[in-house]
Amino acid sequence: MSRLLPFCLCTAGLLLALSCSSKLPEPESRPAQLYRQYCSGKGCHDPIPPKRGGTQYWELQHKRMLELMRQQGRDLPSLAQQEEILSYLRRHAQGAK
Repeated sequence: MSRLLPFCLCTAGLLLALSCSSKLPEPESRPAQLYRQYCSGKGCHDPIPPKRGGTQYWELQHKRMLELMRQQGRDLPSLAQQEEILSYLRRHAQGAK
């Protein structure tokens, strides 16, 4: 039975990791990875699923978070990366079609 415990723990960890990453649509896409890296990376907070807000919400959050990141001296995404992130959020926002 003790040999089964590491397997169970590994399986549980894998399932937990998969369930966390599945909160974001297209979790392996470049925009999702950029969103995770810049907008929730380095322990700031967990990624907020795009469906939690509409497009206007994400526009405001984007501006607010960029300013906060500047104040904290954090690395900012390039303009192209910002557009990828915003496009991703808009595409998957609440009410998006």
